[in-house]
Amino acid sequence: MKLSSIILKIAVKMDGQRSLNASLHILRGKRSGQTLQDVDYFSVKPYFSILPKLSDSTFAEAVNSLQYAGMISESEGIVTVTAIGKGKADELSDFQFDGWHYRGREEIFFLRLVLLVQTLSQLRNSRNSFHPITNDRKIQQFVKEVLHAQRGSRTSSACSLAEELLLALKMTGISDLQAALVSHRLTGADASGWTWEQLGESTGETVGSLQLEYLEALHRLIAVLERVDAANQLPLLHMLAAGIRIETPLTESTAVTKKLFDQGLSIDEISVVRQLKVNTIEDHIAEIAANDRDFPILRFVQSSDQLAVQQEVNRNSVKRLRLLKDKFPHLSYFQLRLILSTSKGELV
Repeated sequence: MKLSSIILKIAVKMDGQRSLNASLHILRGKRSGQTLQDVDYFSVKPYFSILPKLSDSTFAEAVNSLQYAGMISESEGIVTVTAIGKGKADELSDFQFDGWHYRGREEIFFLRLVLLVQTLSQLRNSRNSFHPITNDRKIQQFVKEVLHAQRGSRTSSACSLAEELLLALKMTGISDLQAALVSHRLTGADASGWTWEQLGESTGETVGSLQLEYLEALHRLIAVLERVDAANQLPLLHMLAAGIRIETPLTESTAVTKKLFDQGLSIDEISVVRQLKVNTIEDHIAEIAANDRDFPILRFVQSSDQLAVQQEVNRNSVKRLRLLKDKFPHLSYFQLRLILSTSKGELV
């Protein structure tokens, strides 16, 4: 799996509407109003925040490879996908990330799993004292609680965990490579987890490519463990996945604004109460609108304007705010953002 392929998939979604930086912000999980709107409107939530530490140089290298291959072009800061690029994107399998709901928390799940595997492995070998794989106290306490909930012996618990993991990996439908990456990253009593460099040498793949495969594998694994029937089929792993999914996508600050907004306060009033700029509150409102199917947009925009903007979007595939602003000068950028956020490209 290549980073360039993921960027290409995002570029196809936003073809001719956004800059390269828009893709970078999505991959890093930037919480700006514009990025959050793009994530929702262009249906790229799976890729949001999957690479929060993505460097400019790594991103640029991947983009350059797409440009060199003639798959994308850039004009006046806007990226367009060429016929070659669209053909390549169609050939690619759909990636199965869920960045919007996990946002890096998949690593918390994996640390829980690694520590539980390590602990049961050590205890099964009658080793009650060992250096835990992680010093994170929250992870350690969580695993202790999982262990205390087990009624059987440490040996039986270890066997149960192994059986569950094998079944869960099969249920995910991930590739053999992905399953191997997950298992080889685990640490036992007499075997340390492989480093990325070791995995790269063993597979002949780049570390970056393997990390993307591993990330997708974790997302698919957690998705299986979250299912209702997993509580009975995979009880140990189901417990490890508890609390990983982000159920409330709003930022903490936006959640505070939402409480005031739901009480009927205007943007100006919220700005005064929270001592924040009006633009900041507008960003919060746009974020709320993008995540609330019942958002009361009529408080801000007339239905006739909503319809007119959506007809323009559907007729000419225009989703750039500047172009829409030229077409509808009487509407503010904030109003246009709300229309795009609430209608998702469909007529209202």
